[in-house]
Amino acid sequence: MDHIEEDPSGIEKRRYKRKTVMWSGKLSLLWGARLTNEDHTVAGVVRDMSVSGAKFQTKDVFSATAGVVLEVPRFGNFNCKMIWQDGYVVGLNFDDSPEEIFKTITEALPGIAIDPNPI
Repeated sequence: MDHIEEDPSGIEKRRYKRKTVMWSGKLSLLWGARLTNEDHTVAGVVRDMSVSGAKFQTKDVFSATAGVVLEVPRFGNFNCKMIWQDGYVVGLNFDDSPEEIFKTITEALPGIAIDPNPI
């Protein structure tokens, strides 16, 4: 999701500031990914978001083999790569540039930052 850097103390710093959200959405699984019931979409909740990615939680067990599309009704669709999965929670990295994502979500998330060093 976000580019993570560690400072000398071992504390990780994310490149872009994340905001906690609770937005309903779904993932459309691409390129051969399958759910246990052969469906290709997973309903869930976007838990946090930055201009470079999002954390998505679902109640469905699935395994994505490549790209996914995050569908958020209030914004539309985001092409993503799933970069990690921990049970029912996945980390997504947006394919579009942080500048494009910023333009799309800034009104709904006024505290979202494009500054790569917000803290």
